[in-house]
Amino acid sequence: MHRKKVFLLFLLLIGMFVFWNFLEVPEEHFKQQIQGSVQFPYNSEIEKVKDQQDLSKKGIQKLIPNVSAQDEILLQEELGRAFTASIDGYIWRVDLKKNIAEPFVKPPLMPGGMVAHPKDPDRIYFCASRGKKDDLVDINGPGIYELRVSTKSIRKIATRVPKMPTSDPRDTKSSFGKLYPHNKQITLKFSDITKDNSQPVEKADDLAISSDGERIYFTEPYDHEKAILGVSTQSRNEALSLGKNGNIWKIDLKEGSVSLVAHKYSYVDGILLEYSPNQSKETSILVNEVSQFRLLRLHLSGDKAGEDEIVIDGLPGFPDGMDRDSQGRVWVALVIERSKLVTWLHDHPFWKRFILYLPERLQPVSRRTGLLVLSKDGKIPLYYGMHDGHLFSTLIVVIPGKERVYLAVYEKGYAGLNVIPYPI
Repeated sequence: MHRKKVFLLFLLLIGMFVFWNFLEVPEEHFKQQIQGSVQFPYNSEIEKVKDQQDLSKKGIQKLIPNVSAQDEILLQEELGRAFTASIDGYIWRVDLKKNIAEPFVKPPLMPGGMVAHPKDPDRIYFCASRGKKDDLVDINGPGIYELRVSTKSIRKIATRVPKMPTSDPRDTKSSFGKLYPHNKQITLKFSDITKDNSQPVEKADDLAISSDGERIYFTEPYDHEKAILGVSTQSRNEALSLGKNGNIWKIDLKEGSVSLVAHKYSYVDGILLEYSPNQSKETSILVNEVSQFRLLRLHLSGDKAGEDEIVIDGLPGFPDGMDRDSQGRVWVALVIERSKLVTWLHDHPFWKRFILYLPERLQPVSRRTGLLVLSKDGKIPLYYGMHDGHLFSTLIVVIPGKERVYLAVYEKGYAGLNVIPYPI
């Protein structure tokens, strides 16, 4: 009997050892930033415009089969070309006339969001971030870079930003984070940057450029050390724990400076600039908070300078990249459908600590992905469509072109550049 008990105890210890090694130990900050109970609604107005047909029934076409999965697609249709920031680490060049593509340049880190200079299509600005936590960064760390298409040359613009204020004497009127209008931003000249007064960018995700090409705004969804780009266990944990670590930075190319525009928001990602009538400088920012299932407007000037407001909430999925079409409508990628389990966990946060330990492959993550079209001001839903995932999952940005819509798919092992006729 004694030997049997010893043997059973031995088996129990072996089982516990195997089970412990099977679990995925989350980084400590994710456990520390779990929020209290939050009840996220569903927006009934969005449900009213839902397409009952799957997006695949709308004529999705794999335009070019070999392009590595993308974080971003930059269209230059007037030049017959496009560029993709792909998860193989390359920026690909796409010939839209011949429907062929090939790797173009390899940046120092994983490329992300991309925009072209509004007055010089040869200059492309892009985000670069770690693809893996152990990526070497030395002097070419995460941040904003410039690509000259004609020469294939890459120039670093900014990889360090002002040190985050520990105590902030500046009054802010914002409700959901800390927002600084144009005249209150914490600014540092490139020439004055030192290790003492600045900090490294941890994750540059998406960006927007002003209409005059002089200012670049970019999002840092969360600034944990060794943050990585893309859809990962890390990004899942950040969204699940509802941390308020999202920052928005501004680079002034003319002045040679970088400024803190906003911080203490939740997982800020997609970003668009907005202009008031007769104003040449951007007056507000439209940005999504992925983990909060909503879009915010951050006012930079005017009567509401320094205020933030909810534009639309209760989204049926995690919002990611945003773009505008020729009519000004806002196209939002819903990278993953919002599951009932996620909604329940936010209302019962005690169980989040257990979920954090589960490997991603064991979690009931939906393959359903889709898109949402909103009015110019972002307040009125116009179209909502989902794909069941049999062609692809993880639609990360939707880019409206002249005659069709381009779909950037961020899925490991996937290849192909997809388009769909305008569903609306």
